[in-house]
Amino acid sequence: MNMNDVLTDPQKLVRLELKNAGFDIDQIKVPKRVYLLADSLYDTMVSRNCGTYKYPLGGKLFVFDTNEDIGFIKGHMCSPAIATQAEDLIAGGVQELIHVGFAGGLQPDMKAGDIVLTDGAYNDTAVARLYGFDYDVIESTKHLTDELSELLSKNGVEFRRGKHWTTDAGYRETWGQTIEHREKGALCVEMEGVGLFTIANYRKCAASAIYVISDVHVENGWDLGWGNNKLDATIDRIIDMIIAG
Repeated sequence: MNMNDVLTDPQKLVRLELKNAGFDIDQIKVPKRVYLLADSLYDTMVSRNCGTYKYPLGGKLFVFDTNEDIGFIKGHMCSPAIATQAEDLIAGGVQELIHVGFAGGLQPDMKAGDIVLTDGAYNDTAVARLYGFDYDVIESTKHLTDELSELLSKNGVEFRRGKHWTTDAGYRETWGQTIEHREKGALCVEMEGVGLFTIANYRKCAASAIYVISDVHVENGWDLGWGNNKLDATIDRIIDMIIAG
């Protein structure tokens, strides 16, 4: 055996896991597009009763009742976790992954409830290096990001588009790093983007992300937005948009 051989083949593992759960991967229809929803975004989607839990693939994969080509799942937290989740979903046949999560705003004019559509993430993680993508920026998929831009605009949702910052260590963000990334034009900071985009690039899958600003990094720390009416309204609007397609 070559010492550089990877020990786990995600396709073989996913096939076995589905078989143990009573599913034949060759006989099921997995949605083409899956939204990976963070926390209360996922809870809000489930509460709408718009989809049905179908498969134990990357977690509990729901499929929309009105469109079996689109599904949703609770997104895992941090780059290593969402990277593994993305591997499983892609191995199961998913072709497009869209993360909808929360992020901290970096630009001083941002407020809780603002929306960011990302073209890629400044890389401050280990996942990218381990997959051979040790680059300063890991890009999202342009055609999918353009499609999301059109979807947001069609639904009258205001947003900002640009790059953001992904870090593995949320509690190690310094004011110096914030200034550095702010000057680069990074709109927000979160913990999953690079992990998702790395796997998408590695596996030749499409991936992009929409972020809801939940707090803003200011000189004295974080201006938290939880419980803010605008934040709650934004969550509802994003979920409405996803359901409407």
